[in-house]
Amino acid sequence: MSATDLINVSNHLTLMPGIRSSRVSDAVEALSTRYRSHRLLIGDRATALDFRHNAIVCEGASLNLLRYGPELVVDAGPFDTFYMLEFPLHGGVDIQYGGERVSSHVGSGLVLSPGAYVRSRWRADTTQVMLRLERNSVERAWQRFSGESARRTPMFRAELDLSSPAGRRIARLIGLIVAEQMEAGDAALMPRPLINAVLETLFEHVPAKLISTPGMVARGPSPAFVRMFRRLLDEPENLRLTVARLACRLDVSQRTLTTGMRSFTGYSPHGYLTMRRMEQASRLIEEGGLSIAEIARRVGYAHAGRFAAAYRAWCGRSPSNRTRIRD
Repeated sequence: MSATDLINVSNHLTLMPGIRSSRVSDAVEALSTRYRSHRLLIGDRATALDFRHNAIVCEGASLNLLRYGPELVVDAGPFDTFYMLEFPLHGGVDIQYGGERVSSHVGSGLVLSPGAYVRSRWRADTTQVMLRLERNSVERAWQRFSGESARRTPMFRAELDLSSPAGRRIARLIGLIVAEQMEAGDAALMPRPLINAVLETLFEHVPAKLISTPGMVARGPSPAFVRMFRRLLDEPENLRLTVARLACRLDVSQRTLTTGMRSFTGYSPHGYLTMRRMEQASRLIEEGGLSIAEIARRVGYAHAGRFAAAYRAWCGRSPSNRTRIRD
């Protein structure tokens, strides 16, 4: 199966349960429920969406067809509890992915691992097939595949060429998942073995670095205070607050917040706050026009030197190497 054959997959997916709407609020609500809270940013607010989303859902994964229509930005935040494999059928996506920039187009895809902040610019008329994989399932599958006693998180190289052996196999497996669902309907076999084959293909053929899993991410809905903590940090002005002040706003103790965050995201509150601070700092640096001291202040650091050290630890380079002045 070639990259163009994924169009047949999309045609089948349009017959699966889904939603179609021209309203931004419908798109945000649908995908916030399926994925995570996020924002859609459209340059021309008068432009109507051509939003379409269809999905096949199974244990630990979902296969999705997604389209927005006009060019827009999806400010998704970190994919902290799942992986996302994205394959454009039309158009493509440019992504600020943690401290790097990656892109996709017809014939190539992206493998986005949990942890990094994701801000995507969808080109006009982009339609994608997207495979969402729960972080728990991927980590357990890696443990079985590697035979390691310690649980670790694979962080895959982001860009994937669909003309490569690994890309062609993943495209075929996605096609099989959809074909079985369409042919057998309610009597279809569970797609888990095919999803496991996708994972083994990633493990065997896509370069990855392994990090120690910071915590066993719990199943089930996260507590309200965990969801609210993450939403508070979607607002740039709240990045200046300490964990203690954020916990106070949520009316929980720091200990309760720490336990909840570690259990349901794998991050400590301080680790999550630092990550969000660095993501916002990276965005400000890319925009240009601000001094390092001002950027540090805006993301909660009183001392530019401490901010610079934290930034170097996060992305491996000095913030001063990336600043530029606006025209």
